[in-house]
Amino acid sequence: MFENHKKPLPTPIFIKGEKNSRIALYRYENSVSASPPVILTHGTFSNAGICQKMAEFLHLNGFDCWIYEWSGHGLSEYGALYPDAEAFALHDVPVVIKTVLKETKKKSCIWVAHSGGGFLPLIYMARNHHRQHEIKAIAGIGSQTTGAGKTWIGKLTTLILPIVIQVLGKVPGPLFGLGPEDEVSGFLEQWCRWNRSGKWIGKDGFDYGKALNNIHIPTVLIAGGNDLIAPSNGCRQMFHWLGSTQKKYVLCSKANGYLEDYNHPRLIASQNATVEIWPVVLDFIRSQFGSDS
Repeated sequence: MFENHKKPLPTPIFIKGEKNSRIALYRYENSVSASPPVILTHGTFSNAGICQKMAEFLHLNGFDCWIYEWSGHGLSEYGALYPDAEAFALHDVPVVIKTVLKETKKKSCIWVAHSGGGFLPLIYMARNHHRQHEIKAIAGIGSQTTGAGKTWIGKLTTLILPIVIQVLGKVPGPLFGLGPEDEVSGFLEQWCRWNRSGKWIGKDGFDYGKALNNIHIPTVLIAGGNDLIAPSNGCRQMFHWLGSTQKKYVLCSKANGYLEDYNHPRLIASQNATVEIWPVVLDFIRSQFGSDS
């Protein structure tokens, strides 16, 4: 993992979500950039810090970058938002996109995210096909919803985590070495249910896997060769569900010529990732530039 950042994050901009949540947005401004702005976000047990170095990298390569910090993480607050994946995706994500597009005066954005942050826009777009023009491209790094329960370790994990939440009221991230944030939300309970069942079904029975066939946003999905949280089979399943004709699946493993078999955090926050994973993201989003940017 990286050393502690010497530079602080930019001063956040705070916006209100639809359920009175408070969302922190950190901007690396490039007001003269002709490309769509990039929204970066994190996954569970994490916050804006894990995206900082990558935001700096993309900013140096000419992008106007924004880090979206989930409600209840870092400096963001839940408000009246029920903290599960669908609540984040359907209430906070559209407000974040609207704010970034308004502030940058652009028609579309680029979404770059690690872990659960990568499937949040897919949940939003699956239920709002008419909003697909808002996102020019998506890069999901270690993002999946159905593959982690296919091993005995994964199945055990998806059974234990909800029990821990019931007993302690949260899963203590720092205590268990999972990350800087505790998770008190229903996000993990949903994620465990999806991965345990192998089906990506919403609380109301909505079939996200089936609905992804109607999503045609250019997407790159990046998987790690040793990622137990987002195993390659889950990432590949999401890749197959997507209806886009411009989609790319990348498995970062030694067998495929990479420096290591990447685990979950090292996919986004490691020195090796800076030289062979971040450039994959950069090349992909650059390939999506068009006249509407």
